[in-house]
Amino acid sequence: MARKTKEEKRIETAAEAAFNKVGNRRQFNIMDLGKIHAAGIAAGKAGQDIEVAVSAACDQFEIKDA
Repeated sequence: MARKTKEEKRIETAAEAAFNKVGNRRQFNIMDLGKIHAAGIAAGKAGQDIEVAVSAACDQFEIKDA
């Protein structure tokens, strides 16, 4: 595994913080957590707002009550 640059570490930290803020007290399938994290990483690398991307992914993958 290659070492992460400072920018990659910043994006990782921001994606985790965004998920902790937006995904708190919501239910997700364990298999979708990686997809939510990947959405935040992709947004960070593209220079977009990470929290908005993570929020949209959380809305998409949240388990809704029937």
